[in-house]
Amino acid sequence: MFKRILLTAILTIAAAAASASTLDQAFDRTFDVRPGAVFSLTNTNGHITVRAWDQPRVRVHAVKHVESRDSEAAHDAMKALTFDLSQPNGGLRIDTKYPKHNDGIFEWIAGTNVSMSVTYEVTVPRTMDLQIENTNGAIEASDVRGSHKIETTNGRIVLARCAGDLDAETTNGQIQAELTAVNSGRGIRLETTNGGIYARLPRTFAARIDAANTNGSIESDLPVTTSGSQNKHSLHGTMNGGGPELRLRTTNGSIHINGM
Repeated sequence: MFKRILLTAILTIAAAAASASTLDQAFDRTFDVRPGAVFSLTNTNGHITVRAWDQPRVRVHAVKHVESRDSEAAHDAMKALTFDLSQPNGGLRIDTKYPKHNDGIFEWIAGTNVSMSVTYEVTVPRTMDLQIENTNGAIEASDVRGSHKIETTNGRIVLARCAGDLDAETTNGQIQAELTAVNSGRGIRLETTNGGIYARLPRTFAARIDAANTNGSIESDLPVTTSGSQNKHSLHGTMNGGGPELRLRTTNGSIHINGM
């Protein structure tokens, strides 16, 4: 009986493989925006890259990617994978809408399970607030000034030559944050669970530092006036006389603070 079920499963998989389908579909649009407004993006699976340019508009290049051993299921998923677009207060909001589907053992045997992702390459004005939320995929941004909130679960977060203030959080991935300038009176929060934290900040940055980890070291080449109890897994004190909070947290990873 078991052999008969196994043979049926193998034959089903072989038949599905014959009609397997991998689909890609590009989305390209440009939106006029007000520099200094908010660019918001939510996604579930896929890499997100944000760059800056000297134009008052946002250019979006996205690629939808769908895989399934069932060609019909792949085409249906591609049609159902959509973008919800709106422009509140002169900004731009993009919500990636994934269709609901089952990926259980029976769907796998039948060959109807579907894998979906969307990769984004976005170009925004140099002054723009970023609100980006992802689940499975890295987030990278460069040369953007504003108030930034960046979140993912499985993936790293990298900000290069950015400015403003930053709230960044991931679970499985490191955080690299390079801020050439920090908004006066605004804090910075960088938190992860499995990954290191690398913060590059102006040497004139004034802050109250609260850094801690469980497994790893904490290093700073910026002068810190320590306060309270200290150990190799925590650093508390002030930089340049104190100011808003610089909160750095990880469980498995080291924390590095460097000046620029």
